[in-house]
Parts: sequence; structure tokens; C-alpha cells
Amino acid sequence: MVFAILVMAQGPVWSEENQNRRERENAFFRSIRANQDDSYITLGGGLGNIDDLVFEALIAPYFLLRTSEDARLGATISSPILIRMYNEYSFPVRTPSYMPQVSFFYQTSGGGDDHINYLFLTLTHHSNGQDDPFFNEDGSINRHSGDFSTNYVEFGAFFNRQLIPFFNTSEYFSTSLEYHVNLGRSPELNGRYSFVRWHNNIRIFRFPASWTNLRLEKTPRVQTRLETTWRFGDFNDASFFDVKERLNLSFTIAYRPDFLSDVSLFFNLFSGEDYYNMHFDRRLNVFRVGLQAFGFR
Repeated sequence: MVFAILVMAQGPVWSEENQNRRERENAFFRSIRANQDDSYITLGGGLGNIDDLVFEALIAPYFLLRTSEDARLGATISSPILIRMYNEYSFPVRTPSYMPQVSFFYQTSGGGDDHINYLFLTLTHHSNGQDDPFFNEDGSINRHSGDFSTNYVEFGAFFNRQLIPFFNTSEYFSTSLEYHVNLGRSPELNGRYSFVRWHNNIRIFRFPASWTNLRLEKTPRVQTRLETTWRFGDFNDASFFDVKERLNLSFTIAYRPDFLSDVSLFFNLFSGEDYYNMHFDRRLNVFRVGLQAFGFR
């Protein structure tokens, strides 16, 4: 009887401590999810100088691994595939981009949802699964079956800070350097492709609130994302301050209607290097609309 009374007396204390720890863990892993690429599919190719497409789609599932009880460490394993279906005879999907990767995360500080900081390291292989010559006989790039392959390391920092003075928003910022190692890399990329890149990413999530109990839903209603990439190195005879050649810029707004829980309608403006493997030598300026899957919870 005395033992039972002691267990009952200590139960709420243990439960509260467990709940606090779980909330800290959830905040860390929600921040990791906020740093992942979302799967999407576009409706057509969009407006701009992109090819005539039926759709472009990124399939980016990932496995989130927990490596310690205090949630200071984490890792993800993912194998994103980017495909374009062309609006041509038989609707071909030519040379998809395969990007298997593993990422490691270390939480440096933070306790609540609005104060999470961590460092991350990502190892990625990017190829198109082809093995034909890089160039056609006329010297042009073989977009249909040319061999594209590169491997890179990305190291960066991620911050979660409350910048907008509203209780129902979360803001995330990340900055990172990407370096392409000279290992298993297509030699034809030398002088044509940037092997050092500086990425910056700002994401803002707005959550719908229930004013009856002042509680927020778990899935954001509106997502805003601004991404920039500055490409270093000697390629295409670009000068160091050649903004047109070196800067990639992407702006996305995604809206989730009430009747959807995991899918949003997104609008995207992109200007920069074409990211579709063998198409890297051209610059895209495009506006597109599509559906985005989101696993924030």
C-alpha cells in the first residue's frame, strides 16, 4: 500500500518531466523537418523559358533517425528524385535526377519552438543514371543520355527565431556552403559548373488559430520561402560580380485550404541555373503553380 501511494504521488511529476522532454524533442525534430525539401508536382511547365512540360515533380521521402534521448543529435536518410515529363510524343520522362543523401544534425542550443539552433552536414550524390558521352557529335551537350555525375558536401547552420510579432508564426533561417568533391565527378563539368555554392534560406510558417481556446493547429496554413544561391568558381567565363550568371533566386508561397491537411497549393518564381542535371548550362526564368506535400508535424 505504501509503495502504491508513493508511485501515485510521483506519477504526475514523472509525467510532467516526460512531457517537457517530449516537447523539447518535438521542437528539435520539427525544426529538422522544416529544413527538408518538400515533395511537389507542377501543373504544366509554367510561364517562362522552361521546356514544354506535362509536369515537373520532386519525390523527396526521408527517414528521420533519433540518435539520443535528449534529442541533441539527429540524422535523416533520403533519396529524392526529380523528374520532368515532356509534352511530346509518348510523353517521355528523360534523365531524372537521382539525389541520394544522408544528413547529420547537432542541436547547439534551444528549448522551445521559437529558439532552436543546430548545425548540419549533408553528403549527396547527384546523377542522372546515364552513361553515354557528355557531348553530342556536333559538340552540344547530350541532354538525352549524357552522363552527369557529381558528389558534394554541404555544411551549414539552422536558426529558429521569432522575428514577426505574431503568436501564430514560426520563422526559420539556414545558411550553408556546398562543396563538390573531385570524386566520381564528370570531368566535362570543369569550367562549366560551379563546385562551391553559398545557400541562404528563409521560411515563414503561419498557423491557423482557434480563437475559442487560443490553440494553434499543427499544420501551417501559409508557407513562404525565399532561397538564394551564390555560385563561386571559374565557369562560363563569368566575372566575380556577374549577378546574372552567379545568383539563383527562388520565391515560393504555399497555401493550404481548410479541407486539406497535408497538401498545399503553391506559386513559385525562379530565376537561375537550371537544376535538372544535364540542363545546367542554361538559365531559367519561370513562374509555375502546383501542389506541394508537406510533413511538418
